[in-house]
Amino acid sequence: MFDFDNPLDRSGTGSIKWQAAGGDRLAMGLADMDFRTAPPIIEALRARADHGVLGYTQAGPGFFDAIVGWVEIRRGWPIKHEWITPCPGIMPSMAHLLRATLEPGDGVIVQSPAFSPIPVIVEQNGLRVIDQPLLLAGTRYQMDVDAFQAAAQQPDVRAFVLCSPHNPMGRVWSRNELAVIADIAATNDLLVISDEIHAEIVHPWAEFVSYGAVASDSSRFAILFGPSKGFNLPGLRTSAAVIPHAGLRRDFHTELHRVNEDFGINVMGAVALEAAYSRGAEWLDALGAYLEANLEVVQSLAAERLPGVNVITPDASFLVWLDCRGRGLSDQELRERIADRAGVVVEYGVSFGLTGSGFIRLNIGTQRGRVIASIERMGLALR
Repeated sequence: MFDFDNPLDRSGTGSIKWQAAGGDRLAMGLADMDFRTAPPIIEALRARADHGVLGYTQAGPGFFDAIVGWVEIRRGWPIKHEWITPCPGIMPSMAHLLRATLEPGDGVIVQSPAFSPIPVIVEQNGLRVIDQPLLLAGTRYQMDVDAFQAAAQQPDVRAFVLCSPHNPMGRVWSRNELAVIADIAATNDLLVISDEIHAEIVHPWAEFVSYGAVASDSSRFAILFGPSKGFNLPGLRTSAAVIPHAGLRRDFHTELHRVNEDFGINVMGAVALEAAYSRGAEWLDALGAYLEANLEVVQSLAAERLPGVNVITPDASFLVWLDCRGRGLSDQELRERIADRAGVVVEYGVSFGLTGSGFIRLNIGTQRGRVIASIERMGLALR
């Protein structure tokens, strides 16, 4: 019913991903997809554009109803309308939350390899990154709970940024893992900011559990998410924060007001979010099946064409973490082989922290022909 195989030409659209690649290189790095978004979203956007007036806009009842329904049905967590705050994006919201609640010099726990803007946001807001490397056992990452507890007990460590599912390797944390973290956080009064932007696409072998579903409503946490990754809408810069704790929510709103981020929302972003969460499920499920087939292609081709490279199978998202350490190449040599020789633009693991050295992140949210071509090109370049 939905055509994900038709390659789209994104030239002339201002695509950051493809403009950075340039020439005939394959853009397989930045985490946006090369698919048209769900038809109900396009229809809703067209209808709003046809209306013709795009003035200052506030989120209406349909915006909140769509989020409440989606979170309960897709994430199994009943939430209240008043917990929801419309936001301009995950990273800005994270920065606002940190500024609203912490003092300069406070420590923030970040689990590496980590999505690179997270530690940057921590540091640029005058805070300290408390690096907590995840443990890789074979091809499966685990949290170091003992190290997390030791860090949480330090009096100047005030917050934890949870990435769930984790970017870059797509790990979905289990209910038990999250419950242990939630208990430690509550005991030590840690603010928990859970970045759940990649939770829309979860593969059948995993079950996503929101941090909010295991934490007490009285504890201090914020769940940040939106349709930008799952429905390929990052250019609309629209998301939501769910904060049950009234005091934390009030502090967040105060900070949003301070930086003038509380006067209206992106009109098209609000339209797209409502359409995605109220009428986009069928398209999203079809996309998930297509991405699973892309992942199978990567796994089978990598075994043939990329000896010494292990695929860290993701539980979620359209990003694949490849362990290239078996090739015995430095990060610079990897870049020279893959970008210069193969003409494939990927994200290099070292940009996610030192624990990512020797890895690459491959975006498979594109047409299958491009996925196949990228593996074949890399195979030739890595020989």
